[in-house]
Amino acid sequence: MRPFQFGDTTPIPGAVMDRQGNIRDGQGRVIAPGADARAPQVQYVEDFFVYEIDFLLVVAGSTRNGVIQIDADSDFKWVKGTHFTDIANAAVNINNLPQPLATLQILDGSSSRQLSSAPIPLPALFGTVGLPFILPVPKIFKSRSTINITLTSYEAANTNNIRLQFMGSKVFQQGQSPSSAGVNVGF
Repeated sequence: MRPFQFGDTTPIPGAVMDRQGNIRDGQGRVIAPGADARAPQVQYVEDFFVYEIDFLLVVAGSTRNGVIQIDADSDFKWVKGTHFTDIANAAVNINNLPQPLATLQILDGSSSRQLSSAPIPLPALFGTVGLPFILPVPKIFKSRSTINITLTSYEAANTNNIRLQFMGSKVFQQGQSPSSAGVNVGF
């Protein structure tokens, strides 16, 4: 048996690989059956990024559809959601931000999977500027895929401009990141 480390970078204290390819802990228990020490370890680089979609002049009772195209250079890891809303271009005071009366249905275009069982109120997934909604689990959207959004206003009278921000990071396989990226390795 020989000492084992994943990708020759992260040592596992006391772990060894036996002749059958099993990784064993310091007490001889199998902790990774049939592992291949030669398997390439994929590392990732993340770079902060925001996708935004604007729904302008959303009149009371209307439904609007929008699509965000995920860039081809990387997957997108969505972590936080914010919205900025104004009522028909009226001045906005940070102490009195409008909360739009609207529901959202979001579809992951790569899997054709809805992210909720029914349309949900917009503030349930998108906080306000300075107080974002933090997803309980980050959502990965594959490169070249789409985020399809259906927004339905249930306002009685207001016409809103609603801007949604999907905040997170572009996720590059190591070696594919842009040279200017400030990188955080791993995830």
